[in-house]
Amino acid sequence: MAGRPFADTISLLSKPVLWLPGLYAGALATAFIWLAFSGGEFIAGKMLFLGAVIFPFFVAGALGCMKSGEYTISLFGRSAARFFFPILLPAVIAGAIIILLLILCSIPFAISGHSDPSMIAGLFIGITIPVFIFAFFADNVAVSEGLAVFTSLKQSMMLASRSIFTIITCIVVSLISVGVVGTILATVWGMILSDKFTEYINLGAAEQQKIFAGFSLSDWQRILGYDGLVVTAVTIGVSLIILVSFFIVYKHQCYLSALSVPTPVMPQTGEYDEKGRWYKY
Repeated sequence: MAGRPFADTISLLSKPVLWLPGLYAGALATAFIWLAFSGGEFIAGKMLFLGAVIFPFFVAGALGCMKSGEYTISLFGRSAARFFFPILLPAVIAGAIIILLLILCSIPFAISGHSDPSMIAGLFIGITIPVFIFAFFADNVAVSEGLAVFTSLKQSMMLASRSIFTIITCIVVSLISVGVVGTILATVWGMILSDKFTEYINLGAAEQQKIFAGFSLSDWQRILGYDGLVVTAVTIGVSLIILVSFFIVYKHQCYLSALSVPTPVMPQTGEYDEKGRWYKY
């Protein structure tokens, strides 16, 4: 099941317009890192929030192109404008559901006085994962089927309930892609900036991890310098260009694969009377 969506994704990524969401995410990440490391943390945070709100615009454009099979800038823009809110609102509602359930489920712990941080973290993960899975295809449904917000979430839940293996495969393949791309680019990053870390080369891995974990933002600024900051920002931007573009296209192919999974039919027991009327037991 994973082979065909993956092959179709690689084929579709030859369409330049489908790289626009990744280019936007990469540019946003590069600008954010640059501002954060150059003393503009406040502006960087505001920019990241605004950029996240605008991001569904690019997702809608890519999904609209894949829906119609026409990969032009004009169709990308029309689809982006048309499906921006149908994609944004289900995501907002899913986030609100997570927050509401987290508040409701944490009330008993707060009352009993056992609000352990690890317990709250486990509760958050336990709530977020099911909501994430059930809303996984909400954006694809909103664009491909043109459904309203709550109907899109309902249809996504129905797809998730009968094709959970497809969703798990999509997530696993995406995580493997993150690992592969991240490893390659991290290696390239380390090779380019190897002279910045000469004083730590002879230390053990555990000791290096301990030292780097205690670094503040100013420490990283001092070690990387201007050129190192540019290389870091560009490296992370390139990784997002590749991964975001791949994930959006691959998830849509997994959605098409999930549509092909037949809906289970519940057998009914009963009999016909002498007039041909069906009576269910």
